[in-house]
Amino acid sequence: MDWTFVGAIGELLGAAAVVVSLVYLSRQVHQNTTAVRSANAVTVQGNFQRLARMFYTDPTVGDVVLRAMAGRQDLAPAEHFAAYAYFFDFLKTAELAYYQFRNGDLDPELWQASFHFYHAYFTTPGFRAYWEERRAAFIPAFQDAMDEWLALESSIKRPDVLVAAGSSEAGTR
Repeated sequence: MDWTFVGAIGELLGAAAVVVSLVYLSRQVHQNTTAVRSANAVTVQGNFQRLARMFYTDPTVGDVVLRAMAGRQDLAPAEHFAAYAYFFDFLKTAELAYYQFRNGDLDPELWQASFHFYHAYFTTPGFRAYWEERRAAFIPAFQDAMDEWLALESSIKRPDVLVAAGSSEAGTR
């Protein structure tokens, strides 16, 4: 056996080791991406639940936010402030989900489902008015996306319309 043959065997083993390492690293990157997407999905869903929890734990909050979403002017200053805080929280939650989606860190199917829900809220008169007054508090990419979204028809009923429809149906039975 000469040294050239031994060197060729060494190079072959080295190349095989590189391929095995690349396969291993590729798998690790995929697992990390999956873990990040899962964590972000949990965050998005948790934010939805936290926002909804305010309504069923304190119906007064729901009443204030619904009146504000409908664009009603009969809110007391403290109610107006509370509704604006809710709108800010809701929009920041949507902004975070959009940011994660745009950067590939949120599953597209989850984003699309979440978007339909967000959009139903965005298109209420109160959210629209809030957006016009406070849009500078959000990242430019989200501002641009919101402007496009507000021009679209909502695929599901707005919350204020849904509740009003439920109230009128209950009154007619």
